[in-house]
Parts: sequence; structure tokens; C-alpha cells
Amino acid sequence: MRTAFLAAALILASCSRTQSAKPLTVAVNAGVEGSALKAAAKAWGEQNRFPIEVVELPYANLFEKEMMDLAGGGGAYDVLMIDDPWFPRLSEGGRLTPLPRPPDADFAAPALDVCRVPYRTGNFQALPYVGNSQLFFYRKDLFDKYGLGAPGTWRQVLEAARRIGAAEKMFGYVMRAAPGNAVVADFMPLLWAFGGDIFDAQGAVIVDRPEAVEALQFMVELGKVSPPGYTGFNADEVAAHLLQSTAVMSINWPAWISAMDNPAKSKVVGKVEFARMPSAKAAGVGELGAWLLAIPAASPNKDRALEFIYWATSPEQMTLAARAGNPPTRRGVFQNPELVKQFRAFPAQLASLESARPRPRTPQWNEIENAFGIALSKANTGSLSPRDALSAAARDIRAIVERGR
Repeated sequence: MRTAFLAAALILASCSRTQSAKPLTVAVNAGVEGSALKAAAKAWGEQNRFPIEVVELPYANLFEKEMMDLAGGGGAYDVLMIDDPWFPRLSEGGRLTPLPRPPDADFAAPALDVCRVPYRTGNFQALPYVGNSQLFFYRKDLFDKYGLGAPGTWRQVLEAARRIGAAEKMFGYVMRAAPGNAVVADFMPLLWAFGGDIFDAQGAVIVDRPEAVEALQFMVELGKVSPPGYTGFNADEVAAHLLQSTAVMSINWPAWISAMDNPAKSKVVGKVEFARMPSAKAAGVGELGAWLLAIPAASPNKDRALEFIYWATSPEQMTLAARAGNPPTRRGVFQNPELVKQFRAFPAQLASLESARPRPRTPQWNEIENAFGIALSKANTGSLSPRDALSAAARDIRAIVERGR
């Protein structure tokens, strides 16, 4: 009788602790990546009998909310979902919790590098959850029809765009050139392929050098085989042209792959192939767009938060997230035979991820990207020449860097 009473008392005490515990609060991006993390949070809470609260925010507001809380030391969130370009800013001043143990070696190196403070060499303050890396989308059926192999260089892309576009009466290429993030995302693979960059190894601004000017001149040439209005396009408009069979090629993110083979959305089922970025003077690489999980230093649930992020990035949970549409960050998940059968682009995605380059690791990236994107968009609309646009961009970026000092 006494034993039964003690057992009942322990159960009641456990339930009372669970009910009175402050929920583990997870800030997530509103989208497929956030949907997978929401599902993981719910499963973890049920499994551990711990209250969970998910705060789902649109991409445009997520950084602002996270930054405000970290800067104020408020501890409103226990787990942050972070777009990797935001990480240098959010991790400033010891705002995030260093991890007690490093991630295992199954993660792709570029995704791990952006989780460290300082970049690539420092301690880990996040774990990589989503392995986004740009891919080159092209109509393999049309390339086959005209006896062309997959485009390996940007010159081949332009030649194929002109030839196929004219013969098929469609747009040879489609790209994003809306000011800000959109045009920068499509320009970075060109900039790198032509041998340019925004900063050199010493941090000097070099975006107005001849290599960068040549890359932007080439982007403007691609604009001539792109649909009217491309200077206002974002990812949705680019994908729509491929899905409706009105364009031959584009750069895009893995999130759009499943739509290409969905008969309810696509007129090009089985016709679009996915490849790594074309090259020019340098090897082609895609831009990294990883999503990271980190814990604020002010989190009142730090131990539980650590348990959760290690669990959410485990092979088992990442496999579930991959089935839900999230590009993984683990090689083992990309190479899972069942998943490769389900997701035909996984080999190309892994190859792209393992060579991907992040955007500059600077706390001022959001401001720099905005200024850079405005200049690039002006070159594409024709209101500035590529040379003048990049001169303006270099001037603005140098001013931003100087203010940051």
C-alpha cells in the first residue's frame, strides 16, 4: 500500500512539474522548413512530456523579432531558426549559447562552417537543420532535342537560351532581378564564376573590379532572353515560368523541385533536370542557404533546448524532415537509397551543397545586401550601366562597413 502511494505521488509530482514548466519556445520560419520543425517540436514535446510553444513568423519578420529579443536580452525564445546570412549578426556579443559538443562528421562541411564563431574556425553555436544550396534547372528534353549536353559554362547557357528560345518560341532563361535579396541571390553564382567577389581576403570591397563588371554585363545579356518584367521577379515568378513551360532554364532553390514533377502544378513533369552551377573563369558554385538552429544565451530552458536541437538534427529526425520536403544537411540522409528513389535530385543537391559558398560572413550583411541589390537591379533595368552600378554599390558598401566600425 505504501509503495503504491509513493508511486502515485511521484507520478503526480512529475505531472505537476511538467504542467508548471515554462514551455520550450521555438521561433520558426513560416514555410516548408518551419513546417518540418513545427512537427518535430510537437513530437519532441509529446515524447518528453514537456510543453512546447512554436512561434511561426514570416521570413520578412523573423530576423527582426529574433534580433530584438537577443539585443534586449529578453529570453523570449529558447530555440531560434536562423537563415545562415543572419548568423554573424545574431551571434555577436555572446548572444548565443556555445554547444557543449561538436556536431558529428556526417554533416556537409559548408553547412557546419557557418555554424561557427568565427566562421569556419571557431566554436559551434548552432547546428545545421536545412541544407539549401542553389541548383541550375534546365529543360533536358529540349537540350536533347537540339543535341545539346547539360550546360557546363555560362557561355553555353546563353548560347542554348538563344537557340532553344528562338526555335521553341519561349524564353531561353528566367531569373530574379527584383531589388534586394532576389537579384543578389541570382547574381552571386555569376560573380563567383567570373572570378569576382564582394570582399577580398583582407575585407576590402572589390565589387567594382573588372571581373564583377564582366559578370554583371553577362547578367544583363541573360536579361535579353528573359521574360519582360524579370526585373521585378522573385522565386515564385521564376518557378512559374518553368512550371508553365514558358522558359528553358533558371537558377532556383531545392524547395521548387517537387513542384516540377507534380502534375497538378506542372506542365513539365519529368522534363526538368537539376545540375550544379555552370562555370566561367572559375568553377561554378551555388549560393548556400542553410537554416540553422541556435539557442539564445538568455534562454530559461537551455538544457532542454540543447536536447531538442541535437534530437531534431539527428539522422532519424532529419530523414522525416526530408520526406516532408526539407533538404537535409547530412550526407547519410542524402545518400539513403529509399530517399534517392523518392527524390531524384538528391545526388545533384548533395554535390551542390558540398561545394556551396555562403554569402559574406559579416554582421552587416542585411544592409549590404539591400544596397547591393538596388544597384544590381538598376543595371538590369538599364537605368545604370553595369560599371556605374557596381561603382555605386562599392561606394555604398564601403560606407556601410565604415559605419560598422
